[in-house]
Amino acid sequence: MSHHLDSPTAQEDGRVDITDIYIFAGEAANTTVLIMAVNPLAGEVSPTTFRAGALYDFKIDTNADVIEDLGYRVTFGEPDSSNVQRIELRRLEGSAAAEFDRNGKLIAEGNTGEVIAIAGSGRLWTGLVADPFFFNLGAFGQFAKLILEENRFDPSVFDTAENALAGHNVTAIVLELPNSALGAEAIQLWGTTTIQHDGNWKTINRAATPLVQQVFIQDEHLKDAYNKSLPKDDVAKYGEAIAAFTAKVTQLAGTTTNPQAYAQQVVQFLLPDVLTYNPKLPVGYGFAGRNGRALADDTPDLILSLLANTPFSDRVGKPDGLRAHFPYLAEANAK
Repeated sequence: MSHHLDSPTAQEDGRVDITDIYIFAGEAANTTVLIMAVNPLAGEVSPTTFRAGALYDFKIDTNADVIEDLGYRVTFGEPDSSNVQRIELRRLEGSAAAEFDRNGKLIAEGNTGEVIAIAGSGRLWTGLVADPFFFNLGAFGQFAKLILEENRFDPSVFDTAENALAGHNVTAIVLELPNSALGAEAIQLWGTTTIQHDGNWKTINRAATPLVQQVFIQDEHLKDAYNKSLPKDDVAKYGEAIAAFTAKVTQLAGTTTNPQAYAQQVVQFLLPDVLTYNPKLPVGYGFAGRNGRALADDTPDLILSLLANTPFSDRVGKPDGLRAHFPYLAEANAK
């Protein structure tokens, strides 16, 4: 799955486990939508609410140094008897965007499940929705096991198409902003969740590029460290592991004469782990280019093809029900 239950720490509380980050053009002219989906299997392995007191941060780099210059922080209160939570949205600028003990400027407040107007312009919505990600997780598990344990490249395991996330829900934060609020024409985006632990702030999850941890990093402890680190350090800390798995797959597949050189190209493609976005360019995360990430983008096919250095599909297509209008995500599945 994209970032579902992706590390031991994230599995402890699904409410702060980021599944996916999206950024694309809004339905109104000159607007951009930021989405953070969290809580895989919401209502099944964890509550359908957000964690009270946790920090849900959209981190934005405006000058391409992979250090956040702007942040949008969402926090929640305790759920009431109907599971409705009070919500606050703050904007943090400059160095405050990288700090957990800075509150920033309050720009919106209301309740979960409501469309909330943002001061100046924009709107916010949070709540339970159908999981928008689609991936043949069972087949990938077989595929990776054959690679690691039998040194065998067998794409036929994907012949049976099954979206492991169909019928399941997540909780999501949907933020629609005027482009002028992004701080620059071209930005880099990632998301984090952070909680208080023994009097200190502890980052639980970090996400941007779909499937980078789940497909390319096979060590669970390394995944945990990845979530707690900074994207500016990604190449130095995780490039070797990503390159090693990529080289192994392409060597077994016989799709390049120099697996090590190709693997380094993949590292440079994937890292640092951020989504780049320019609202003046077409949106899409695919073979034609990467600019933002739309809900219907078939990112698994791109990532698998990148891993194997050959056209590759998990045979799963986007789910039904995605809405053309705010908040864009499909209605939650009945449980």
